[in-house]
Amino acid sequence: MDELLDDRDRHILELLQADAWLTYADLAQRVHLSASAVQRRVERLLQRGVILGARIRLAADAMPTRPLTILLLVELRDDSAATLRRFAGMLAGSASVVEAHYVTGEADVAMKLRVNDMKEYDRFVEHHINGSPMVRRFKTLASLRELKPSE
Repeated sequence: MDELLDDRDRHILELLQADAWLTYADLAQRVHLSASAVQRRVERLLQRGVILGARIRLAADAMPTRPLTILLLVELRDDSAATLRRFAGMLAGSASVVEAHYVTGEADVAMKLRVNDMKEYDRFVEHHINGSPMVRRFKTLASLRELKPSE
């Protein structure tokens, strides 16, 4: 997909990643194009699936719900495509799972969860991890504080 992007597309993407609130006029000024040309480029990037959407990041303490961050490393019984698909499908139904990645190393899946408390996390583990025939073992890491927020 990268070969289909020119330098201005990449520059627009970098600017939007840093600040999705930039107007087409702001972007146009920074990439030396007209606002309408920037709008057409952004719309094309959206249609091609390069831009998947925009979201707002909130301060962890801005929302009183789900203040606890848990990192969970899961080793699956096998890493076949079918098992990975089933496991990902199971995660899709959980509001606690913020991110999940298929990874290399000692675990197969690394997840970031946001929960209200350890009781909620325990319920998640009992329902999705301990009871799953797909899971061989897992490791829990409770976050003490966020050092660098995700972008």
